[in-house]
Amino acid sequence: MTDLDKVVSKAIAEFGGTNDAAELERIKARYLGKSGALADAMKGLAKLAPETRREVGARVNAARPPRREALRRGA
Repeated sequence: MTDLDKVVSKAIAEFGGTNDAAELERIKARYLGKSGALADAMKGLAKLAPETRREVGARVNAARPPRREALRRGA
């Protein structure tokens, strides 16, 4: 498992593991904020070859649906 896969897995687990709205916002900032781990990964996509970019982008985007669902539950 790559570092990116670990970050995505951890983000999915954290988003899915809480229903507290304030905690969800903190998790969102940690991973998706301007200097968050997943945001940093997305910034680096432009430097990758097109086929690699597709793979990495898909893995980063895997964290988004659980985040949305967690935010809905916490709202």
